[in-house]
Amino acid sequence: MPRSARTTRRPVHCSARATWVLVPVLALLLVWLVAGWTAFQHPRTDVPARSDALLVLGPPDRTRMAEALRLMDAGVAPVLVVANPGTGDLGDASGRVYYTRAAQTCAGGGEQDYEVICFRPDPSTTQGEAMELRALSEQRGWEHVSALTYRQHVARSRLLLERCYAGELDVLSFDYPAVPRGHLREFVYQSGGFVKAWLTPGCDQQLPWRPKSLD
Repeated sequence: MPRSARTTRRPVHCSARATWVLVPVLALLLVWLVAGWTAFQHPRTDVPARSDALLVLGPPDRTRMAEALRLMDAGVAPVLVVANPGTGDLGDASGRVYYTRAAQTCAGGGEQDYEVICFRPDPSTTQGEAMELRALSEQRGWEHVSALTYRQHVARSRLLLERCYAGELDVLSFDYPAVPRGHLREFVYQSGGFVKAWLTPGCDQQLPWRPKSLD
């Protein structure tokens, strides 16, 4: 067979192999995008109802605290619980700029007729916040708790909180004017969080090669 005839067939085989690789990859990407759009953009949320406490998942920035205080003023709970990471956990600038209102609330600034509990989660993650909720609910006998976070974080928050808290749980959401990380980065971030959650199915179980703690 002439050499020219043999060389003309190689690109055909390469193209076929590339197609067999590319099609499954694109299919998986499509499934991820559809699942992510459903879980992150259209999660199951609850209508605010009277509960024993309102847990504000961190970080407690201005937008989040404004919504939390609005809910408390509306009488959603007698106790406000704020997860307030130290400035070193998320960067000194973030702590100074975004947590001023949370610091004032935790210090007792303002006139409120409800109790305020603030804590530094350990580890400084949603899992650490869920672990603290377990401890507080056991100490205080809470049977119904509301948790507040932003829309794209609702599904993962519910998964982690329900692992640690056995009572009735309402997950309330709010929307930022713009998604902090942008939609694509938020999809990647939350997807990575779900992978970590699936690898650590217990309430306080952590990745053995990458534990997070204040200790």
